[in-house]
Amino acid sequence: MDVFLDMTGTLTDMESENYALLKLAEEIKKRFSLKLSEEEILQRIENYRKPYMEKRHQEYTPIRFLILEAVKNIVPKTLCASDSFWIIDTYSDIHAKYVKLAKNALEGLRRIRKIASHVGMITDADRPFTDKLLNSLNIKQFFDSVTTAEDVGVGKPNRRIFEEAIKKSSSSPKIYVGDSEFRDMLGAKNVGMITIKIGNDSK
Repeated sequence: MDVFLDMTGTLTDMESENYALLKLAEEIKKRFSLKLSEEEILQRIENYRKPYMEKRHQEYTPIRFLILEAVKNIVPKTLCASDSFWIIDTYSDIHAKYVKLAKNALEGLRRIRKIASHVGMITDADRPFTDKLLNSLNIKQFFDSVTTAEDVGVGKPNRRIFEEAIKKSSSSPKIYVGDSEFRDMLGAKNVGMITIKIGNDSK
């Protein structure tokens, strides 16, 4: 039996994810001396990201670059290279610092690891972000494979990301656990995986 899991909203706690975004906005406001509130900064970032995120199953643009471009539209000056690198690094650093595992996620991983021949992750996230978060959460050791949307060039529910992931495993059945009916359940079912939906849909 091979088991694959989603990350955001499945293994991670969404409240902590949202808090990390708020802290990111705080850091952006501080560095660039913005008069906007943290909530306004987040809303502007979200407005910029939204059309790209809605079509990520067709073409994936790394989220760190979307964050960077969104901030460029907010800050009333041309950003230098050090500012750009700071934004990219801070995006992943803040999440690594504040994002927590969902309740019972660690126990669930331990149980899955005992019974599965292969444990994989399939996530609509950037590769550097994913690697840093897995390390900060101390769960990297549970996974035999990690497949990101950045690796494949498309996100879920595009069957390509699921097909790439299951190429890395060899047992049957193949089970997928996620929280999104559209991105997780639909995509996994389209490649013949058994699906298990948990929690509420994340964005």
